[in-house]
Amino acid sequence: MPQFRLLLMGLCLLCTGLLHAQSQDTTTSLTSLLRDYRIQATVGLQLWSTYSTGMSVYDNETEAYAGVDDRLNTQLKRSRFILAGQPYRTLDFQVIAALDFLGRDVLSATDAGVNNSASPIFRIWNLYLKWQLKPGSDGAYLAAGYLVSPLGRESNTPALRSNSYEKAWSQNYLRRHLIGTGPGRAAGLLFGGQWHADDGRLHLDYRVAAQNPFFSILGGNSLGRRAAPLLSGRLSLMIGDPESARFSMINKVNYFGKRKGITLSLGAGRQGTTDLFRENTAIGLELLVNHPAFHLDGDIYWLQRTAQGGTIQSHTGYLRVGKNLALTRQRTLEPVVSYWFFRGPTGAGKSAFATRVQAFSGSDNGLDIGVNLHFNPNLKLSAFYALRRGEAGEGDPVTIINNYFQQPGLGPIERGNYGGLGLVALF
Repeated sequence: MPQFRLLLMGLCLLCTGLLHAQSQDTTTSLTSLLRDYRIQATVGLQLWSTYSTGMSVYDNETEAYAGVDDRLNTQLKRSRFILAGQPYRTLDFQVIAALDFLGRDVLSATDAGVNNSASPIFRIWNLYLKWQLKPGSDGAYLAAGYLVSPLGRESNTPALRSNSYEKAWSQNYLRRHLIGTGPGRAAGLLFGGQWHADDGRLHLDYRVAAQNPFFSILGGNSLGRRAAPLLSGRLSLMIGDPESARFSMINKVNYFGKRKGITLSLGAGRQGTTDLFRENTAIGLELLVNHPAFHLDGDIYWLQRTAQGGTIQSHTGYLRVGKNLALTRQRTLEPVVSYWFFRGPTGAGKSAFATRVQAFSGSDNGLDIGVNLHFNPNLKLSAFYALRRGEAGEGDPVTIINNYFQQPGLGPIERGNYGGLGLVALF
């Protein structure tokens, strides 16, 4: 028995040593993989605490709107879990997952859906592989994956990098017009690149995309029996400093004094005949100005959808201005004013037709006023007030598709106003 015990102890010590050596090898291999493939992980959180006033909900029994209590609501507005890397010299990737709207009260005046089930939805937000077609050249890249359309400055600005309390909700009208969903993502291909003048004062950025948005056909899983891709593109002229030294898939607004330049962009998109419409188009202009005294950004897009029986035309856009005020300890105070709008048909016939072809009608306006306290570019506190107004015109506010009059998960409403405090942190 003593010999057996000694043998058992020896085997245990040997296994422990082997496991320890294997653990060290695994750790070393993982560290080497992360370094060689330049893999980086980022977590971003946006927390809101808001107080809503003036919210009303439509009562089917009385066929009238009834006010609800003003309310305090704290929520995890957005979270982003980002994994990015460059496993090869000319190939990089990014995967973003999202967990949003936890704790949101559907009767609060803030926009978007809810995610309060026993098992909240954790979803893929963005995913792409990007290939640099010529090593060392910034002129041509090919990306494939689950992407937002290149149209819309605000639509291509990450929510955690937007400098207003909430993103300009004009982006929601543009995204849903093009893609059919609020997130505005669809699988597809994107070809783009940048050109830089020799003196470094003039730059061109171009990008064109082919995507297959599904809207609501066959449960959102097909274009239908008639199919056509969404083709879209944006051309940007940058005067002064470029927005980024190399081609980037996303936009920024506040460069904290590191950029002095102007960007002017022209964007256009078209999708041909599907089971929902004969033609769906968007064309617009975009602007970004970065100056030591202020920063200003905006866009405006004209939307058109043609189907059997007529054509629906509308337009949407935003304008936002902010200013950086230097504080002690390298902190920055940023007052911001943002105004956005949607204008669609207001006649009874056109509004009814717009609803039939899943297009927007009526009007919707938002004014966002407040201030950000930046501890650094990745950490800020915000205090804002958001004012909201909408009009249905001669259309039926109960049935028209308009964010002021409709709330997912609730139905017809008249949206109220809200003030709020917020925290954005990226680690």
